[in-house]
Amino acid sequence: MKSRRIFHYIWRINAVIILMAGLLAMLSLSASAIYVIVQATRTRGVDSVINIAKNEQVKAKTEIGTFTPISGSEILQAPLYLIQDYDYRAGSKESSSIQNYMFFDPNQKRSYWLRPKSEGLFLSAIALAPNGNPIINSPIVNTNTEEKQIPVAAFLYVLVDKDTNNDKLINDRDQKQIAISNAAGTNFKVLVDQVDRFNGYSTIKNNRLSVLYTSSNKIKVAEIDLRSQEIVSNSEFSSQP
Repeated sequence: MKSRRIFHYIWRINAVIILMAGLLAMLSLSASAIYVIVQATRTRGVDSVINIAKNEQVKAKTEIGTFTPISGSEILQAPLYLIQDYDYRAGSKESSSIQNYMFFDPNQKRSYWLRPKSEGLFLSAIALAPNGNPIINSPIVNTNTEEKQIPVAAFLYVLVDKDTNNDKLINDRDQKQIAISNAAGTNFKVLVDQVDRFNGYSTIKNNRLSVLYTSSNKIKVAEIDLRSQEIVSNSEFSSQP
């Protein structure tokens, strides 16, 4: 009798253990399923991409960002964002891209756009000092006992206007343009187009800037005069070893 009772108790304990293990497994599977569903249906945020697919329902709106002062002047600058919301797999995707820049002159109480049309997107806008060096986060230079901001001489832009690889998106995978404007956001001009990759830039003497980029599998160098904002020379060398 005692052995039967012991066996009975052991059997019940094992049954409880098996039941608990099954419940834990079900809970684990449920949690995993919930996680997969949440991940699949959540809104995904991306930057610097524009969806131009005509067979998708894309909700779009534009929004002016925060105006910030341009070092060395009283003019303010703000980005114009294109915000898109569209279906992506089982969820949705929201993209935010800079399409243009607005400038505001408080002395003349007027505003104006960098480009007359807001199209494509800006991948970067680099503020350059008079010597061509980049201005990052408006650094302060100490001059004796007073502090002085480094003035902006020009802006160097990398932008994309068209879907050149036909994937219904405008982004960094498309051919790019390299452009320039003065500090006030006027005299905007495209210097180089059909750029596959922007490879950087370097300052040289006499207010000149060397811009490196890849086009047709060759690394090219455009030397730019910051005062005239013109290309003074253009050379290339093979990117293959």
